[in-house]
Formats: sequence, structure tokens, C-alpha cells
Amino acid sequence: MNLVFIILSLLTFIAMGSDTNWFVLWNITPIVFIAIVCNKTDFKGVLGSSIFHMVLGTVLLHIYFHTVMYFDISEAATGSSTSALGYIFFPIYSVCFGGLIYLLSKTIKWAWVKVKT
Repeated sequence: MNLVFIILSLLTFIAMGSDTNWFVLWNITPIVFIAIVCNKTDFKGVLGSSIFHMVLGTVLLHIYFHTVMYFDISEAATGSSTSALGYIFFPIYSVCFGGLIYLLSKTIKWAWVKVKT
């Protein structure tokens, strides 16, 4: 799993112009956070794990955002003078999105157990 995080970090580095600056490090922060969470978690029943759902959601949002910005889909990167603000706030949104998915997964699992009993 660590290889996936390294590859994703390298792709982010390449997508952001292969220039080492604070924005690249800031945008890789969610991947570092998820890698730490994955290394500290013992996955038993991986697909039913709320941590797995959080990791999957955060990584997919990360891939989606950088794909849209790199390929300039719907002029996301060039259509506005403030589009660069996405790179500033994206890591915060990504981690919050992962946290919301984690809470939603826990709530669904709790409700499922209540309905079954």
C-alpha cells in the first residue's frame, strides 16, 4: 500500500509542474496523512473497515482534483484568476471529506447492526 502512496505523491509532483515548492508539499499532505493512518491500522475485514472507506474517499478525491486541474477540464485551471486557490484549500477539503466518509461509514455500520438485531 505504501507503494501506491509513493506513486500518487510522485504523480502529484509531476502534475504540479515538477517544481519543488511549498504548494507541492502542501498538496501531498493528505497522502502523507492517509499513509500514516494506513500504517497505524490493522485491517481486519478490509472492505468493511471505516478506515478503508476514509482512505479510498480521500485518495479518489485527490486523484479527481489533480486530474481536473492538470488536464484543465472545463477550464478549471485557466478559466478563473482565482483557480489557484484550489491548491491552497484542497488538502483541507480532502482530509475533511475523508473524515466525513469515515463518520458516514461508522453510522451506516451502526445502523445496520441495530436493524439486524
